[in-house]
Amino acid sequence: MNESLELIKNLDFCVFDLETTGGNHKNDKIIEIGLVKISNFKVIDQKNFLIEPEIRIPDFIQKLTSISQEDVKGKPIIEDLIEEIVEFMGDSILVAHNTSFDVPFFNSVLKRLDKPLLKNKSLCTNLMTKYLIPNLMNSNLNYMSKIFGIKHRKAHRALDDALATAELLLIYLNIYIDKGINKINHLYYPRGRYELDRANYKAGDDLSKIKEKFNNLHTPHIVTIKGENGIILFALPCQNTENEKELLFQKLETLPWKTLTIKLIGPYLEALINYNNLFNKIDSSEKGEIIRFLWKEHLPEEKAPLKDDIRAGHILENGSGDFLITNHIVPEQYIIYPINSLNQKSELIFRYPGHKKKLQQYINSKASKLSSNKLKKAHFNPQYKAFIDTYLMDTKRRNKGIFLFKKSLPLKHTEKFYEELEIFLANNPNAHNFPKDYI
Repeated sequence: MNESLELIKNLDFCVFDLETTGGNHKNDKIIEIGLVKISNFKVIDQKNFLIEPEIRIPDFIQKLTSISQEDVKGKPIIEDLIEEIVEFMGDSILVAHNTSFDVPFFNSVLKRLDKPLLKNKSLCTNLMTKYLIPNLMNSNLNYMSKIFGIKHRKAHRALDDALATAELLLIYLNIYIDKGINKINHLYYPRGRYELDRANYKAGDDLSKIKEKFNNLHTPHIVTIKGENGIILFALPCQNTENEKELLFQKLETLPWKTLTIKLIGPYLEALINYNNLFNKIDSSEKGEIIRFLWKEHLPEEKAPLKDDIRAGHILENGSGDFLITNHIVPEQYIIYPINSLNQKSELIFRYPGHKKKLQQYINSKASKLSSNKLKKAHFNPQYKAFIDTYLMDTKRRNKGIFLFKKSLPLKHTEKFYEELEIFLANNPNAHNFPKDYI
């Protein structure tokens, strides 16, 4: 970690944000620019300029930014400020929450003024967000500020946006250090290396540190242990109980493993559903042990059905519901599955109420396939499916974390469906502090 800290701490960053009259490089103009200088993980300087664009500010831009024509009247024009702005940027790494807009737009101004174009390296915190939290549906600065607890008083004002972006950058830099970044290049291309919902270990890594990592987890997760050539030796959906950890550490001490992956999931039910693909790949000699462990650990008061009596899906054939909705690991995101097709290919991750129309279309489509018997079922080991079904019904009985409903409710009683959904969401807030609590 000290090496990672040394790698980053000597870098200087200039975070900047533009407010413009529009997105056209040729015709639109800058009306405000905010700049924040970061060195050694601290904000050391900042500047903010309102700029006379010499053209009319469109009404929707005035409404969006709260910058009126009167606000920029008599302010300096960009020609009078450009040298000061470029000097402030210096040779720092330029950072914005959307560099694909801010850097080209600023360069178009430099070109128009016959000035050298920026040669600085640049980082985009929006792109970093999509790499680090790939299951996030919304990465705008307002939302990122909300979920990371960043003060962001005036959205679409240049300095406030730049300060919020600077704080987000500092959070991400510390995450890179926590995850042991070893190449500066990884700041620019972090895909597949530093996702916040997973951690990877290799044989030979300090087992005590791996144990410490498990002890610090608070979110359901799936653990996968692989051997030579990526063969899955063992895997387990976990709630991080002491018995789970004991079983996993026993496997790590006895199996000839090469890699270990921990992936945060969210609700344990989702972990069980996602785990199915792994369970199908595990050697049959391990499957019996896993099934017995799951029943004993998570459904101790339930009796596992006899092997001869198991039929896939038999527990849910009593008309208990056609769909289920539960929280996603990410705040303000939810997942819906058809009961008869519990797999990732059939799921919809949505936000509510933002994706209300999308949700309705999904239900209509899946309900139609269900009625015509065209809904493709996932392949489950019968014994594992019996456990999932029993766990699902037990969760429903305890009214804990799932909204189970029949297709007729949203199709025939739409308003009642949304009333019940909103009650469920209000009574079941997201318990996962992700991505603040990451692995």
